[in-house]
Amino acid sequence: MAARKTTRTKPVPPKCTACAGQGWVTETHTVGRGKNTRPAGEVEVLCPTCLGSGTAAA
Repeated sequence: MAARKTTRTKPVPPKCTACAGQGWVTETHTVGRGKNTRPAGEVEVLCPTCLGSGTAAA
């Protein structure tokens, strides 16, 4: 009887902590100048830590 072959699993890369592995974060968009600056809404942007990949940088 032949020996049974085993397959090795690839290690899962750790998730980015800033975006929780999603690749996107929300930033507050502000309008106005000087003292009159006020929040106008939220915008989804690429995560600056992992650049949208969702994995932690090695």
